[in-house]
Amino acid sequence: MNPKVSVIIPIYNVEKYLERSVGATRNQTLKDIEIILVDDESPDNCPQMCDRFKEEDDRIKVVHKKNGGLGLARNSGLEVATGDYVFFLDSDDYIDLDTLECMYNAAVANDADFVRVDNYRENGSGKILNADYVPPMREGFYNKDELRKELLYPQLGMGPKESGDKYVSCSVWRNLYRKQIIDDSNLRFVSEREMISEDIPFNLDFMTRANKAFVINRKFYHYIVNENSLTQSYKADRFDKELELYRGLQKKLREYGIFEPCEIRMQRFLMTRARKSIRRELIGNPNKSDAKKNVKKILGKQELREILSTYDSSGLPKKYQLVFMAMKYKMVNVLWAIRYKL
Repeated sequence: MNPKVSVIIPIYNVEKYLERSVGATRNQTLKDIEIILVDDESPDNCPQMCDRFKEEDDRIKVVHKKNGGLGLARNSGLEVATGDYVFFLDSDDYIDLDTLECMYNAAVANDADFVRVDNYRENGSGKILNADYVPPMREGFYNKDELRKELLYPQLGMGPKESGDKYVSCSVWRNLYRKQIIDDSNLRFVSEREMISEDIPFNLDFMTRANKAFVINRKFYHYIVNENSLTQSYKADRFDKELELYRGLQKKLREYGIFEPCEIRMQRFLMTRARKSIRRELIGNPNKSDAKKNVKKILGKQELREILSTYDSSGLPKKYQLVFMAMKYKMVNVLWAIRYKL
C-alpha cells in the first residue's frame, strides 16, 4: 500500500531550521506519509541530522547526493517517492500540522490532480508579513480549461491591464501533485543554475497534463523570507538566465499548443524580469558606472527590444508606464533615479 503523500525536502546548509521543518512534517495529522530528506552535500550538520531523523521515524527516507542545487535535489526525491501525491517543502520553511490532511482530503474528494493552498510570509523573528493578503484565485474546483486559464497562465505573466495583485505565484512548495502524472511523463525539474526558475517549467509541464484542480484559500505554508540585501544576492548574469528561462518557456508553450493565449503574458513576463534585473543591477552593483553599462546591455537584448518596440503600454498600471518608457528609450539615468521604485 503506497503512502498517501510523499513530502520531498531538499536540504543544504539549514542546520538551524531543519529540526522545525522536519518536526512539523513528522507531526502532521495525516500520518500515512513518507518524508524524503535529500541531503544535497550539505556542509554543516544536516547530513548527520537526517540520519538521526531516519533512525527515529521509519517513515523517513534519506538520500545523500553530490551537490547540484535545489531542482536536481527535488529530482532525487522524486526518484524514490512512492506516495499517491507529492508535496515539496523547502527546508528552512515549515507547515501547519493539518496541511497535508486538508490538501489530501480535498484531492480525494474532488479527484483532483493538483491542489493549491496559500502561504504566510514570515520573517526570521516569526512576524507574519502578509497577514492581510487575499489570494487572487477563487476557492474551489477547477476543470481542465479553468485550471489553465486561471491557475497556469497567470503564473507566466499578467495581462496588459492587470495589476500585480492578479499574479498567481509559481512556487511549487504550496501545491500537491498527483504522482501518477509525474511518473507517466517522467517529469523532472530543470537546474536553477542553468535556468533561473526551476518551478515555472515544472508547473507548465504538470499543469498542461492535469485535468482537475482544487484551491483552498487558506494559509498553511510558512515561507521564511530571506532577509539578504540586494547587494548580497546580486549576480551580474541574472538577466542572461532570465532570457534562458524565457526562451525555454516559449519553446514549451509552442510544443503544448498554447503559445497564442500566452503570447501577451510572456511579453510582459520578460519586461517584468528585465525591470527586476535592472533594479538588482542598479541597487546591488557597488560600481555605479558598471551598473549603468550593464543596464544598457540588458536594454539592448534583441527579444526585449522587439517587445518594447511593439507593446501597447497604455493599459499598464500607471506606476509602470514611466518605467516602460525609460526602458524603451534606454533612459538609464531615469532608471537610476527611480531605482528603488522599480
